Amino acid sequence: MSIRGDWLLFKIKRSRLKQQVAISFQHPSRRTDELDPAKFKKPAQVKVVPMEDDHARLITLSPEAQTNRHVVIFHGGAYTVPTTESHRQWMELIVSRMAAKATMLDFPLAPEHTAVETVPAALDAYAELKTEYPDDQFFWLADSSGAGLALVLLQQLRAKQQQLPAGTVLVSPWVDLAMRDPEIEARTQSDPELPLQAMRQVAANYAGNLVLDDPLVSPINGPLDHLGLISLWFGTTELLLPDHHRLTEALQQADGTQVDVHEMHNMLHDFLLWHNLPESRKVFERLNQMMTAKE
Repeated sequence: MSIRGDWLLFKIKRSRLKQQVAISFQHPSRRTDELDPAKFKKPAQVKVVPMEDDHARLITLSPEAQTNRHVVIFHGGAYTVPTTESHRQWMELIVSRMAAKATMLDFPLAPEHTAVETVPAALDAYAELKTEYPDDQFFWLADSSGAGLALVLLQQLRAKQQQLPAGTVLVSPWVDLAMRDPEIEARTQSDPELPLQAMRQVAANYAGNLVLDDPLVSPINGPLDHLGLISLWFGTTELLLPDHHRLTEALQQADGTQVDVHEMHNMLHDFLLWHNLPESRKVFERLNQMMTAKE
């Protein structure tokens, strides 16, 4: 663990972050749009495409030079919190340092919408993006609940025999919304970030009429074979560590899925939100390696 990462953990443990996260999950704000083009450093390079139902949209930031590199981001936030400033900063980092396009697939959120609406809306938005940029090679970057959704979408694309992205990076994926492992309950005090009871509430909201074990909600229960190249990252302080270990084992045993796993000592859930950490830079370096290897 880096000195900067160690200092972050020290500060978070002495903060009220867990209480603040619980409030944001239970009472999500819709007042601020961090993807407003005016908030980007180069607004003229931002393109916003709302989908027909207006509950999903594509926000694409492009570099000045032509490129067929294209990173699609699925943001975290327990399926209920909108994109954050950190997610916008990821887009700018990808464009400036990797010379790639970066698209945020802004999907419908709970409690206004449930998985039966969010999953098909995200699939439709991705199909629209591929139509808009037919010559691009797509890579996915996803964090927390967005990483869980990305895994669902990989399964859906595979089932429909549609083309998968060239590579997928998953950071702290929330893949089992039932969270029944007794070790998760035991880790509630050691995780300074994730509020278990609030997560149970938003999980029920997102599942709607589906059971929490449904693969559309909890992709760890779905087929993990033939999902392409996946790079999996998570921290050892996480409430969800037992499920990360289950997912690791399942992906490693899956046929036709190539996975590299990075268990980061003393890192927080979704540590990539602090994108200047040395550990976070490793994630972006891995994403860039994926794109370079495919050229």
